[in-house]
Amino acid sequence: MTTEPINESGMTFGPYPDGMCFYIEKSSLYSKVKQGIQIAEFLLLKHQKGKTVIWIVEAKSSSPRPETKPNFDTFISEIREKMVNAFSLSWAAILRRHTSEELPKPFNTLDLKVSDIRFVLIIKNHNETWLPPIQEALKKVLNSTIKTWSLSPLSVLVLNENDAIKHGLILLQSEMNS
Repeated sequence: MTTEPINESGMTFGPYPDGMCFYIEKSSLYSKVKQGIQIAEFLLLKHQKGKTVIWIVEAKSSSPRPETKPNFDTFISEIREKMVNAFSLSWAAILRRHTSEELPKPFNTLDLKVSDIRFVLIIKNHNETWLPPIQEALKKVLNSTIKTWSLSPLSVLVLNENDAIKHGLILLQSEMNS
């Protein structure tokens, strides 16, 4: 759907190779069901260790600290909802439960039986030491989804902007200008 950069939460993602990214949040597929449904930003196909992995990406400009209850619990719950909804809607589209001409061909031809999922939260300028408690909390609330779909125990990843650059999700400003 997009080879253009995606601007979310003060970060610029991509651009990605043609057909490898589906900007689900801005799709007509999502607009048909969006009433009362929150969703992650975009889906990205990555090939890792001979396997296709669908990265479900949610971006945030900040995060409450784990000790600030109930704000932190609400934050984690909202992230979980967005990710599970993106997972569900994308798989429903791939299985043609929803008609969508905009779903890129590489998504339509995925062998879901052997594809994996990675739920990825990226928080802009977040301190590296603050990431593990957020990742653990997110793993905990996504546990039932991970288990029922037989996903990898490593399916949850929380990154800051620097980590996202290392994973090739965000280009450095100098790379964007060249």
